[in-house]
Amino acid sequence: MNLKGVDIAIVAVYLAAVIGIGFYVKRKSAAGLESYFLGNRQMPWWMLAMSGSSSYFDITGTMWIVSLLVMLGLRGMWIQFMWGFIIAGFYMAFMGKWIRRSGVITGAEWMVKRFGAGVQGDLARLSYTIYAILTISALLGYTAVGMGKFGAEFIPVKTALLSIFTAIWGAKTSPPLWMSDPVVAEHICAALIIGITGLYVVVGGFRGLTLVEFFQTIILTVGALMVAYLGWAAFRTTNMAAAPPGDWYSIWPRWTLDREVAAGSVYDVTGSMYYMFGAIVITYVAKGLLLCASGPEQLYDFQKFLAVRNPREASLMGMLWGVFHTVRFPMAAGIAVLGMVGFAADPELLSKIKTDPERVLPVVIATLRPGLRGLALAALISAFMGTFSATVNGGASYLVRDVYQRYLRPKASDRELVWASYGASVFFIVVGILISLRAKSINTMFTWIMVTLGAGVLMPNVLRWYWARMNGWGYLAGTATGMVLSLVQAVLEKKGMLVQPVYVTFPVMVLVVMVVAVVVALMTEPVDDETLKRFYRDVKPAGAWGRIAGLVKRDDPGFVKESFGVDLLNVCVAVPWLACLYMSPVLLVTHQYKAAAIGGGIVLALTVVLMFTWWPNLPKAEEGKEMPA
Repeated sequence: MNLKGVDIAIVAVYLAAVIGIGFYVKRKSAAGLESYFLGNRQMPWWMLAMSGSSSYFDITGTMWIVSLLVMLGLRGMWIQFMWGFIIAGFYMAFMGKWIRRSGVITGAEWMVKRFGAGVQGDLARLSYTIYAILTISALLGYTAVGMGKFGAEFIPVKTALLSIFTAIWGAKTSPPLWMSDPVVAEHICAALIIGITGLYVVVGGFRGLTLVEFFQTIILTVGALMVAYLGWAAFRTTNMAAAPPGDWYSIWPRWTLDREVAAGSVYDVTGSMYYMFGAIVITYVAKGLLLCASGPEQLYDFQKFLAVRNPREASLMGMLWGVFHTVRFPMAAGIAVLGMVGFAADPELLSKIKTDPERVLPVVIATLRPGLRGLALAALISAFMGTFSATVNGGASYLVRDVYQRYLRPKASDRELVWASYGASVFFIVVGILISLRAKSINTMFTWIMVTLGAGVLMPNVLRWYWARMNGWGYLAGTATGMVLSLVQAVLEKKGMLVQPVYVTFPVMVLVVMVVAVVVALMTEPVDDETLKRFYRDVKPAGAWGRIAGLVKRDDPGFVKESFGVDLLNVCVAVPWLACLYMSPVLLVTHQYKAAAIGGGIVLALTVVLMFTWWPNLPKAEEGKEMPA
């Protein structure tokens, strides 16, 4: 698909503005590590909320969501529990303020706060750092896979390669076969787009990416609403490319997806992981809720909550983060509808999405009118840049703060550390591109990251918050076991051995890791009381902290901790509030007006409840003046 001049102009202006912002804030970002990675904790909470929402709104993930909606119908929204799509409800209720109260710079540094500065704290920090680097590298590879598929629809890489070859070797010489391979074109597109994006990420730091993501959220919102409207306007049950089965419009899960559709149809999920839909939903809902309770699932989330001024702003940011993310889902629904409706007259395009449903998004965008196509491209590229930049910046913070400064150059100057941050950012960009060369499916890679690798560290991350007896040795043993098992599983599955569905591998891995973490923790020396008291006094966590709470109260009779019962009530209200907030616009796009109205009514009713249960119980703004900076 060749872009028109107006489309190229819109995208070029946007990219120039983004890179310009990165260079504009370069001097402020280079002042030191806290400035480069946290913006000196002076960024407005509402801007950080927009930045967080933008960083979740990536192209690759949106391509995945669109493919799920096309294949599974509206019940595809249940699959979003896999990555904890309602985590903002936990952020706003309690997790956001807990993170900010720790007062550290990275999630790995938090380990020292929790487990102490001794050997076990240091080993827990190192294990978390290794996990962070592994996860972030995999996420960057996953992002690159999506960008390659997306960019190949718009950038004529194949034509350019053949033209260059002909110009050099002449028309009589046959070009090598790899120049015509669409997979090669995808890899080149990914490298080009990521290389350009990396320029502003490296020089701009946290301040630059937050400022860019603020504008990106505005562009994304406008573009998402435009695409959602186009999908709503195009929706007709009579002119689908291939009429979906009757259950496509249902949001309620079923145990199996038995459908009366033609074999090979895009709606035929027989033989896929989603056929046993009930088992998948149970697994993903359990995984998503545990993930939300364990803290930020995307490791750069920690960074954003640490950057606000105080715990009150962290809670407010969590709420607004979830609200701004709403537009992603009606946009995905709009693209899915446009694909299902718009390909009826084009067998070639219909064949393409049947072969690879993950291509629905770029193929649909390519069919829009000039101008609209440019705006949609700018919105989606901004979505990619938001996620990619946050991931790179978060990864660099772990590599520099928790490896370079901690073990290699503890006395390094601020200037040296900032330059090390530039190098770390470049390292992650290159690693992401290299990983993408080995992956082909977005769904396969995302499932491995979120379910298999995620299962390997899930329970240690839950226990660290709610069980005082959890120590650094237990955390190290649990996460190390989980990471090894997840990598072994990936290798064996690649070789066709022990290929099992996620509803089998996930609970087994979670149980094994939990047992290892608990047994090792109980068999080794506990964290010293002074470290636990300091953590409890600063962070004010909930769960099995009774003995430590008594010691803190004995030392400081005036110590006051908010009721976790209220926080738990707010989670129980915020989760369905967010779920309905995300689902109602999707129902509207697909003309399910009655269901959309019911969902909207639930959102309004739960908003009123939160005004009485959440808003009055937010931390006081003054709390930030007494906490670690």
